[in-house]
Amino acid sequence: MRTGASGAMTMRHVGLVALEALLVAVIVWVAAMTLAGATQNGGIVGAAEAGQEAASLTVTGAKLGGTAVFTAHPGDEGMWVHATCVQTTTTVLSQWVRVDATHRATVSLTWSAGPATCTAEEGYFSSNGRWRVVAATTFTVQG
Repeated sequence: MRTGASGAMTMRHVGLVALEALLVAVIVWVAAMTLAGATQNGGIVGAAEAGQEAASLTVTGAKLGGTAVFTAHPGDEGMWVHATCVQTTTTVLSQWVRVDATHRATVSLTWSAGPATCTAEEGYFSSNGRWRVVAATTFTVQG
């Protein structure tokens, strides 16, 4: 009887060793596949990002007393541009404009006087009401 019991223990041990080897192989395979999907800049390429172009936001004609025209990419429906201009530490402009069908948004640059450093963000409001930025740019308005 003793021989049968030790044989069963040996078989159980061999089975557990085989399962452990399989687990290690799966972990190594998952790590290799994860690293194979890494881009050169260290990001991971996922299905949600595959084939997407980079978002961008450009500005033209930014003059005090005039307007600034923003071209948004992707500029899809539901996108907004939020422009903020600051003189030293004082905010002189904060304006929200919906991106139109031509992927543009026009902001009126009106404050009393003087140059300002400005930022603009293209983004959208998520289902929970949070502002999500997809592109941003900075520009200066001479006063």
